[in-house]
Amino acid sequence: MKQYIKVIWNKGRDWFVLFCIFTATFSYAMFQGGFVSWFLFYSFLPFGLYAVAVLLYPLKKWNVARDVKLQPRFAGDHLSYDIHITRSSAFPVYMAAVKEESNLLDQEERTIYPLFQRNAVIPYERSFVERGEYEFFTISIEISDLLGIVKKKAYFLLQQRFIVYPQIHKIDIPFLLAGIEEGKNEVSTGNQSTTLVTGIREYQPGDRLGSIDWKATARKATLISKEFGHYHERSIIIIADVMGPLYFEERMSFLASMLIHEETKRKKVDFLLAGDALFSQKTSEQREADNLLHHLARAQPISNRAFETEFQNIAIQKQHSFMVIVSQVTGTLIGQIQSKLSPHAKASLIVVKNEGAGFSEEETVIVNGIHSSALTIEVVHIDLPLSLKEVRAEISE
Repeated sequence: MKQYIKVIWNKGRDWFVLFCIFTATFSYAMFQGGFVSWFLFYSFLPFGLYAVAVLLYPLKKWNVARDVKLQPRFAGDHLSYDIHITRSSAFPVYMAAVKEESNLLDQEERTIYPLFQRNAVIPYERSFVERGEYEFFTISIEISDLLGIVKKKAYFLLQQRFIVYPQIHKIDIPFLLAGIEEGKNEVSTGNQSTTLVTGIREYQPGDRLGSIDWKATARKATLISKEFGHYHERSIIIIADVMGPLYFEERMSFLASMLIHEETKRKKVDFLLAGDALFSQKTSEQREADNLLHHLARAQPISNRAFETEFQNIAIQKQHSFMVIVSQVTGTLIGQIQSKLSPHAKASLIVVKNEGAGFSEEETVIVNGIHSSALTIEVVHIDLPLSLKEVRAEISE
C-alpha cells in the first residue's frame, strides 16, 4: 500500500505544488486586494502556465540516437560519439539535462538550452578508455520550467556494448618462447611421415617408390626402404597469474600482446589463466584467441587468494615444457615449478613488472639461489599509460 501511495505522490507532486501556488496567490489577491496582490498573481501567471505546459508536454516522443564515431579497441584508445536529439514541435524548452547511463563510463550530465530548436547534437569524448567491458543502457532527459518548480523526465533505451582489450606493447615474443621450445617435441614410430628418417629396412610390397633408399640399395644389391618416424609437436603451455593485484594491468597487457603476436599464432599454445576460475583456452583458431582476449578484458584482480595455491593444483604432463607468467617471485613458486619439471623438459618464468621496477631484495636472493639450467627467468617491463599510473598511486595512498 505504501508503494502505491509513493508512486501516486511522485506522479502528482508537481501538480499539487502548482495547485497550491495558484491557490495561494489567487486567494491573497482576492482577500487582500490592491495593486500589489493582483500584480503578484498576474506576474506568476505566465510562469505557472508554462509549468503546466511542461507537465503536459510529450517528452517521450523525442527521437534520441547515439552515433559512435570512434570506438576504442585497446586500452588507451580514444572514444568519440554524439547524441542526436530530434523533436517534431518547436515548443520552447528552456533547459534539458541529458545524462548517459552506463555501467563503467562516467555518468556525466550535460545541460542544453534548446528553446525553439528542433535538433540538438551533444558530443561526448574520452581521450583514454581503460580495459574493460562497457555497456550503455539508457539516456535520460529531464526538462523543467523557468523557475524550477516542476520537472519532467523520460528514459530512452539505447543499449550498446563494446569491449576494450588490454593495451598492446612491442615484446620480443620469439626470444621468450625460445626458452621452452627445446624439449617440447618427441619422436615415435607410429605413422609414416616424410619429415624424419629413423632407419632403413628391406623393401616390402606396398612401400612408396619415394621411400626407397637408392644408396643403400646399391650397396646391398637389394631394394632397401627408408623407415620414417612420426613427428609429434606438443603444444606450448603458458600458465599465467590472473589474480594477484600487483602489476595486474601490466600482466594483462603482456598476455594480450603475446596472444596477438604472429609468432604465437603460428604455434599451438595452451593458455591456463588462474583467476576467479581456471580458464583454459587453446589458440589454434581465431575464435579461440578472441575468447581469450574477451576474458583478459573482463578479468579483475583477486587479493584474498594466492597464485601458488592454484598453480600447485595444475597437472602438467611429463616431458612437457611450460611458461609461467607472474609479477612476483617467491620461494614457494620456484619450488613448485621445479617439482613439475621432468627430465628433458624446460620451464620459463616470466616476471612482468612496470617500467623502472626491478626485483626486490627478497626476490634477488631467490633468483640468485637457482642453479638449474632447466629453469630460466626473464623480466619484462611494461610501461603503463599515465592515467593508470595515477589510479594506482591513488589506491596505494
